[in-house]
Amino acid sequence: MESDDTLKLVLKCIDHEELGNLYALNKEITEDEKQSVIEYFRNYKPIDFKNIMNIEGNPHGWMCKEDDVPKVEKILNITETLEKQRLDQQQTQKELNRKRKIKDDAMGELESIFYKASRPNKFLKKLLKKAEIVYDPGDSYLTDHEFGEGQLFIIEKSYIWYIINNGRKDDDYTLNNIKTTGPGAVGFRIPYDEHVHDLIKLVSEENLYKGKQ
Repeated sequence: MESDDTLKLVLKCIDHEELGNLYALNKEITEDEKQSVIEYFRNYKPIDFKNIMNIEGNPHGWMCKEDDVPKVEKILNITETLEKQRLDQQQTQKELNRKRKIKDDAMGELESIFYKASRPNKFLKKLLKKAEIVYDPGDSYLTDHEFGEGQLFIIEKSYIWYIINNGRKDDDYTLNNIKTTGPGAVGFRIPYDEHVHDLIKLVSEENLYKGKQ
């Protein structure tokens, strides 16, 4: 992995009408190096573009066209080439997609398990106090419970709860069996199961609930 201060060309501006992608160096180079590539660069200003309203990014400064990128990279011996950056980004995205699929599959399994679970009436406040661990995926309950949204996984010694906040204006409150500070939530309970706990750790990334317990 190249360090962030490695010399490379980065996308700075996009001209959708004429020039396409324009690239700038990510850091200063010596005067001799500048002279060796000056023919491929232009010190752009907004007036140089046909339609400044159709520009993305920063239209100011020294930039080169995409066709000239390989020439500049060769002259300056740039190892973090634009092509390498793209391949690295593709690999990063591929890995993110792989991890997302694992989480999605785990969540699908959890939903199928809890779909058939019992739904006894309880107070959320009491469940939180009794809990050994409470997972809040993405802090969804902490940040969105006031808007009737968010989910929690509550781990007790003998049970596991899946709590789905059900307090938005268009939600059906008759489904709620968990008393909250709002309209309520739907709570599913199953006997403690280590595999289920592992699935919850995966989908929640072991993010613990940071609210009051």
